[in-house]
Amino acid sequence: MDGAQAVPHVAVDAQAIDCDFLAFSAHKMLGPTGVGVLYARRELLEEMEPFLSGGHMIREVRLEGASWNEVPWKFEAGTDNIGDVIAFGAALDYLTELGMGNVRAHEIEVTEYALRRMRQLEDVLMYGPLDVEQRAGVISFNFADIHPHDVGTVLDHEGVAIRAGHHCNMPLMRRYGVAGTCRASFYVYNTIDEADILVEALKKVRAIFKNDRR
Repeated sequence: MDGAQAVPHVAVDAQAIDCDFLAFSAHKMLGPTGVGVLYARRELLEEMEPFLSGGHMIREVRLEGASWNEVPWKFEAGTDNIGDVIAFGAALDYLTELGMGNVRAHEIEVTEYALRRMRQLEDVLMYGPLDVEQRAGVISFNFADIHPHDVGTVLDHEGVAIRAGHHCNMPLMRRYGVAGTCRASFYVYNTIDEADILVEALKKVRAIFKNDRR
């Protein structure tokens, strides 16, 4: 199960949902890039053969073969990314202290406010349910016939960072018949005031491109 978009936002109990595997990334939950977590049932890991070799994943080496270390070291070949793992641990501790219920509640508050403000803007098309309980802290949208990359560039000059493009999901973009979308994301570090800054920056986008077409 891909938990990259769920684990950072809501409490997830891998045993309660009875999954075989659960993967999620550090960089979506206050941690560094290039590191993450793979949860798996121990019995499955015991049965699986490692696909990398080296370092402390080996218990014993002989000329005629080798035996593997215990789980989880069996799958940790070579030198671990120690620094990033420690940093991710600190991020997880911080989120645990905040409480994932509180993380979700804050996310809902800011996202709901931003949705309400953005719906008041002319020519903004938003994708996904308007009920904030049915979405993560993400708003995907397009602005009239302005290319998402142009919107992103103007917002960047206004000090607002969004993502613009196909978001690793070209088939969905083709289904919608668009080159891509803009995506504004909210998390524990975002505020209502920043949602207002986003809306004011979008007004600047409209003003710039309206003047260009005269």
